[in-house]
Amino acid sequence: MFRIESYITSIILSYADRYIKNFRQQDAQFSLWEGDGSFQNLNLDLDVLEQELNLPFSFVSGHIHELLIHVPWTRLTSEPVQITINTIECVMKLKPVGSHQTTAKSTRKSPRALDDPHSQSSLMSSLVNKIICNLSVTCNNLILKYVEEDIVLSMNIKTLSFGTVNDSWNPAFIELS
Repeated sequence: MFRIESYITSIILSYADRYIKNFRQQDAQFSLWEGDGSFQNLNLDLDVLEQELNLPFSFVSGHIHELLIHVPWTRLTSEPVQITINTIECVMKLKPVGSHQTTAKSTRKSPRALDDPHSQSSLMSSLVNKIICNLSVTCNNLILKYVEEDIVLSMNIKTLSFGTVNDSWNPAFIELS
């Protein structure tokens, strides 16, 4: 019997696997069934970040101290999936002149859930779109460092939040039409 939890969990973990180096899904499966996942000391996949962001910087290192995922299983159609990142540090340097016009590699990892035969279901794709569009992301203690030979420029951001809002700029769950 197909279960929505296994489908949604697979999608969430495939996105985590895309951006995190050496991510082990089997470590997370059990805690996500309860609605909460917690992961510590994760290294970001720097190549994927560079390809996705296409910035004139290259990443030297990227580390997440703690990643929390909360999935409201009984209210998926009315409450957002919440992702909280506690302390993320990225160290960057300027790319050599002329190299920032990179092309995307064809070997780039894609979320495995999209290859799933169940992804063709219009009900499931509608639910997944609603979840993704209403995703709530909070990043506490974002540390960005730019290094150039013997100079380091550091910027610390206490809290950075992304989420859906209504016409009055208040947090809201948005119904897709």
